[in-house]
Amino acid sequence: MDNKPKHPEMPDPETLASTIIEIPINPSGHRQELDRNFNLLSICSLAITTGNTWIALGGSVAVAIYNGGPPGVLYEFIAVSIFYWLVAASIAELASAMPSSGGVYHWASITAGRYGRVCGWFAGYWNFLAWIFGLAATAQIAGAQTVSMYAAFHPVFVTQRWHVFVAYTIFVWLCCFLVLFANRSLPMLESVGGILIVTGVFITIAVCSSMQDVHATTAFVWRNWQNSTGYSSNGFVFLLGMLNGAFAVGTPDVVSHLAEEIPRYDLLRLRKPRG
Repeated sequence: MDNKPKHPEMPDPETLASTIIEIPINPSGHRQELDRNFNLLSICSLAITTGNTWIALGGSVAVAIYNGGPPGVLYEFIAVSIFYWLVAASIAELASAMPSSGGVYHWASITAGRYGRVCGWFAGYWNFLAWIFGLAATAQIAGAQTVSMYAAFHPVFVTQRWHVFVAYTIFVWLCCFLVLFANRSLPMLESVGGILIVTGVFITIAVCSSMQDVHATTAFVWRNWQNSTGYSSNGFVFLLGMLNGAFAVGTPDVVSHLAEEIPRYDLLRLRKPRG
C-alpha cells in the first residue's frame, strides 16, 4: 500500500499569475470605488507633473536673488531640501503603513490618539485649502503662459486681464473633463508628461549652459553673499529665502494620496511538490 501523502494538483506559475484575484490592502476599511490602473512609472510621473513647481521657482527666482544673491539661492535650496527629505521619509513611512487616499487627515486621525478627530478635521481642512489654492495657482500659471506664448508670436496682440482668466477657466474645465470622462487614460498622460518634463529639464540646462559665451565667476556663484532685502540679519534673510527653495522641491505628499492605486498582490512562490 502506498502511504505517501497525496498532494493536490497545483497550477503552474503562469496560470496562477493570470487567475490570481487581487485583495486590496486597505487598513482604513474604506470600500475601493475606482479601478487601480496606475503602475510605478505612472505614479512617479504623476509626482513629477502634479508636484512640479519648477515653473513657480522660475517665476520667483528674481525675488530670491535679493535673499543673498546666487549663493543664497543655492545654499537655501540645499538646506530646505534636507528638511524636505526628512518630511518625505516620514510621509513614506506613514503611507506604507496606512495607505489611504485621504493622506494627512487619515494619519492625523490615527496617530493623535484620543485627539484624533480634532487633529484629523484640522489636517483635512487645511489640506483641502492647500489643494484648492494650489489648483488655482497652477491653472493661472498655465493660462498666463498660454496667453504670453500667443502674444510672443503676434506682436500686434495686446494682452488683457480677461484673456488670462478665459485661458484659466479653459484649463480648469479641461482637467475636470479628463478626470471625469478619461480616467483610464490618466496613467498614460502622466507617464508622457513626466518623460517630457524630465527630458525638457536636461535639454534646457544643456542649452543654457552651452550657449553663453561668458560665465559667472566661482566667487560670484558660491561666495559673494548679497543681502538686498533691507533686513540687517543675514540669518533671517537666509530663512526667508528658503521659501523659494521649497518651491523647487515641491509637494512630496502628492503620491501619498494615490497610495491605494498601486496594485498589490499576495504573490507566493508556489512550487509543485517533488516526488
